[in-house]
Amino acid sequence: MSINTSNIFDSAAEAYDNTFTHSVIGKAQRKRVYHWLNKVDFFNEKNKIFEINCGTGFDAEQIHNKGLQIVATDGSGKMIEVAKEARSTEIDFFKLQFSEVAKDEKFKQSTILFSNFGGLNCLSKTELKGFTKDIAEVQTKGDLIAWVIMPDQCMMESFYFLLKFKFKKVFRRKQNESLKVNVDGVDVETYYHSPYDLKEVLGDKYRVELTKPVALFLPPSYLESFFKKNKFLLKVLELLEKMFGWISFYSNFGDHYIIIARRL
Repeated sequence: MSINTSNIFDSAAEAYDNTFTHSVIGKAQRKRVYHWLNKVDFFNEKNKIFEINCGTGFDAEQIHNKGLQIVATDGSGKMIEVAKEARSTEIDFFKLQFSEVAKDEKFKQSTILFSNFGGLNCLSKTELKGFTKDIAEVQTKGDLIAWVIMPDQCMMESFYFLLKFKFKKVFRRKQNESLKVNVDGVDVETYYHSPYDLKEVLGDKYRVELTKPVALFLPPSYLESFFKKNKFLLKVLELLEKMFGWISFYSNFGDHYIIIARRL
């Protein structure tokens, strides 16, 4: 697996909490992720969490504050630097590439592999298959993966591009194998994976226990400036999310979806 994120997200590290973590959209989307994690008893103190693409460590600190053991890693050294400065010193943060996860001794001691908000979209489908094969050889029966992925369709994004008369972009995720996504001035190669793709990737090594949309009605984060000024509209979309976001069929139409699977 050739993917190396050591420098890709370094430029985004300092501003990441302001641009996403503490944004109104970021908070709303994270709330939905935690809602579904609660459904599988993710926050049980018996669980040992190993997080990849942890970014600035916000999720790691939330998990730590609930009394769980967590190790948090990221391919970006700058992200890890920010996490160490901003979060609890009791959390073990360190730099780690995707290709190194299955070899890591601390991963071998964990019971859940957690990845939030599209970190695994840095991997092509072929790379994701290789990554999953490697971790499946390490995880034992009953261990979980909990991944939040960007699918190859997004209802709210398509609606936005329709309103902007940018018709060529309406189905841009579906039409391209990958897209260059601007992250604080750096173009990041991004691959979109449908729930069907993920189930194929997991194969017969894992049993999928939950697949739910995250941000079916909640907008993508690049619309933050608009919704920061129109918080009532965001509240309406949050209500619609609660009403319809429980339907697994819609997982491929949100900005993200969560998939939770258990090692067989």
